Amino acid sequence: MKSEKIPVILVSLAVIVAFFVRLDYLLAGSVPQHPLAATISQAFSTIGNGAFLFLALAALYGAGIFRKDDYYKSSAKEGLLALGLSSVLVHLLKASFERPRIGRGEDAIDYFLQSPHLFDLTGKYNSFPSGHTAASFAVAYVLARKFPRFAFLIYAIAFLVGVSRVYIGSHYPTDVLAGALLGVATGYLLLTKTNRTEKWITAGVALLVVCVTFFKSGGFFLFDVDEAVFSEAAREMAETANLITPTYNYEPRYDKPILIYWFMSASLKLFGATEFAARFTSGIFGALLSLMTFFFVKEVKGIMAALLSTLALLLCVEFFVYSHSAVTDMTLAFFITASLYSFYMGAHTGNNRWFLWFWVASALAVLTKGAVGLLFPAVIAGGFILLSGRKDLIRPLLKPSLIGLFFLISAPWFIVQLMVNGREFFDAFIVKHHIQRYSGVISSHGGPFYYYFLVLLAGFFPWVAMLVPGIYRGLKERLDVNSALYLLCSIWVLFVLVFFSISRTKLPNYIFPLFPAAAILSGLVMAEMVEGARRSKASLLTLFFLAAIFASALFILPSIGVKMEISYAPGFFYALGVIFLIAAILSIAALYKPLPAFIGLSATALSLIIFLRLDALPPANIYLQKSLHDYAKFARINLPSDGVLATYEINKPSIAFYARSGVVKSDKSNVQRLAEYARTTPMMVITTPGKSEELKEYGFKVIDARNDYILLGTGKTPGAVPK
Repeated sequence: MKSEKIPVILVSLAVIVAFFVRLDYLLAGSVPQHPLAATISQAFSTIGNGAFLFLALAALYGAGIFRKDDYYKSSAKEGLLALGLSSVLVHLLKASFERPRIGRGEDAIDYFLQSPHLFDLTGKYNSFPSGHTAASFAVAYVLARKFPRFAFLIYAIAFLVGVSRVYIGSHYPTDVLAGALLGVATGYLLLTKTNRTEKWITAGVALLVVCVTFFKSGGFFLFDVDEAVFSEAAREMAETANLITPTYNYEPRYDKPILIYWFMSASLKLFGATEFAARFTSGIFGALLSLMTFFFVKEVKGIMAALLSTLALLLCVEFFVYSHSAVTDMTLAFFITASLYSFYMGAHTGNNRWFLWFWVASALAVLTKGAVGLLFPAVIAGGFILLSGRKDLIRPLLKPSLIGLFFLISAPWFIVQLMVNGREFFDAFIVKHHIQRYSGVISSHGGPFYYYFLVLLAGFFPWVAMLVPGIYRGLKERLDVNSALYLLCSIWVLFVLVFFSISRTKLPNYIFPLFPAAAILSGLVMAEMVEGARRSKASLLTLFFLAAIFASALFILPSIGVKMEISYAPGFFYALGVIFLIAAILSIAALYKPLPAFIGLSATALSLIIFLRLDALPPANIYLQKSLHDYAKFARINLPSDGVLATYEINKPSIAFYARSGVVKSDKSNVQRLAEYARTTPMMVITTPGKSEELKEYGFKVIDARNDYILLGTGKTPGAVPK
């Protein structure tokens, strides 16, 4: 496929997907029923059943035996392979997306949190993609290729199978579209003979990327504060259609530039105000970042380095967290990474057209999070030019027309904001969220200088052990053209790490833009070990000791009686300890059999991610967010249109998101506002039990009380809050 056709195909596919998403709202569960149409639909649905397709292919194989026709038999075998493979892929994707069937979405999140599972055995929460459609199109692709004269009829039957699943109310249109694409892709992989190894590796990476970046991302409540405030600001943008100034609680919010809100509000407009929709932007950019890394490294270093680099990026806790968080970090990392990959491709190939994309991606990074969007690419690219002696890159990189394009993309929104909101925008966005955030401690988010080294140890485990030899080689061999990628990634990692270590405000997500570079360094080191070019015994021994320390700590922790707000059974820590113990064993095995050991480490890292998502996250999410969700939802349903929802002495943006309304924020300094509202307006107040006593004199009644929060109201209590 020609590279210039790829953007056209991607845009076309995006338009088709958006169209089918809208069809979800129009058709799912509301198609007019007719007895004859229902009977026909049930018949085609039966045709798409795996058992029916298996019997049909078995009959084709039997016909081949009867007629002594090897072509019939080979066609049946390939059809059966397509059927089996599509079934496996469907179940993996169903487990990842965890989409409720039609009519079961209202309270699904409570079910997911109370009874987390890898695979849904009830059949109620595995709508995406359609298994019947995937199986039908997988078999159809094979049979249409084998019997081209009947291709139209074969595909027509598969199409009608998909239509039948929507008609009878078993699937959304997007389930069927995804099933059809998956089925065709399965058949293509099985029948394509050229470059089979690379195609299978690429397909496997793509499947893993999609499964990991969207793994049950809609199955838990939004976390306060950052996730919820971004989501509520995006919801308000979708509601008000104000695409210029982001608002939170219907007041201007200047923390971040506009691009993330455009993406998130579009997602909420498409999918509705759900947790999945709020996190979709991070998920899609996480998938794009992983795939971009795979194809970039494959182009410059080969398939093995690409595979191991992508696994290192994808299978670490920090990547998983920010691909599942409705915040800016994944989107920012994507654009910064795209900028630096483009720079390297221009330097590597001598094609100056790549520098255009360096500036375009940098401009979009600026529109995502401000000055760092240009600072990081500019300093890292400049450092590469300086240390590698590539002064020939300066003139084409700094071409005035390219710099002009950067400002053409990035500047207009900032100019409009200054025109509309003036000094208020400048003080909040520039002074507070750039200068003061770096020079001072904002919201008590401080930390020691070594803070981010600890973040790397935990967030980039187990691949962090490969970083030191990669950085050492990059700096030592900085003039060697074969080590140019090492050099770029070394500068990238070190600059971001040092930059934020100096910053006085510290949060784990700040250094996330260095993770693609760290993954490439780790992947390159591992690839050289696999290919026998170099042995990094020190890094493997480092990994052994790290894993052993983590495992020992987890095995000991239940016995020392550490008190935690969220209670986990001893078995939880023992299971985690076993995962780290396996990592320690595999680190030693890598000394002798690198490739199997690294694949084993990848499986171990994947197991860690799955375990944390299924066993660690639900109790924490319930403890921190469930009461707030329940109270906000209760207020949304029971307060009249002129009613007021307020909070007292708490800052929890998730309340506004789940209430779908503005919230009156109050504390001791303005508690009289609540008293005034209470005298004239139906009202509910969410606060903590300790603070509720301060509101008794204003006539509030207890609607519901829990250990963490309490819901108060005026007038007649509307009923109990569902738990």
